[in-house]
Amino acid sequence: MEKKYKILLIFFLTVVVISLAGFFNSYIKHLPETGKFPILIHIHFIVFLSWFAMLIAQPILIRQKKYGPHRKIGRLSYFLAPVLVITILWVVKNQTIRKMEASESDAAVTMLIGLLDAVTFSTYYIIAMINKRNLRWHVAFLIAASLIILNPGMSRLLNQIQPGSGLLAAVLFPFVVAALIILYEKIKLKRPVLKSPYFLFFCCWTAEMVLFMALPYTEVWRNFAANLMKGF
Repeated sequence: MEKKYKILLIFFLTVVVISLAGFFNSYIKHLPETGKFPILIHIHFIVFLSWFAMLIAQPILIRQKKYGPHRKIGRLSYFLAPVLVITILWVVKNQTIRKMEASESDAAVTMLIGLLDAVTFSTYYIIAMINKRNLRWHVAFLIAASLIILNPGMSRLLNQIQPGSGLLAAVLFPFVVAALIILYEKIKLKRPVLKSPYFLFFCCWTAEMVLFMALPYTEVWRNFAANLMKGF
């Protein structure tokens, strides 16, 4: 059990480091000039940091058997998660409006990615909270929600290193994480694959990728995105 908490802590720390590195050039290095960005960008960043500070603290508290503080900090997520979703949608709206001026098809893709991120993050968070007394499912879907938050920063970081590699990594990395855990559970712990929370996440991510590949290039979605943006 001690080893599992250590691995979980390392995972969340890695997600934070990669995400911060991805947004360093576009945001973090400009932080002394706070007026350069809208206030909601700062709120998004603060909530993002608070979310991961909470996730990093939780396994430490459980390992130390401090269950009271663990529950109190966990309740903070009831505030952080909705604010995180709201700010994600706001950022996506602004990105979509900017891209709409240059390319309606690119704007439609950007809008779909953002909406899928907001919906799937919310879904995984709700599943995690519903199963807060089932540690395996609770942790599995907190990991799933964290992978959704990781993708934008990881994509930016990899695109800075090798242009075009960010999208491929964002698509494949959740599959890789889920598959590795499923294999570990099957081979090492002899747990059935079909009853694994990570298998459910794998299926959900597959469905999301099918939508991502098919929907934004349809006339229906492009018209929907264009009409929605006209309202802003």
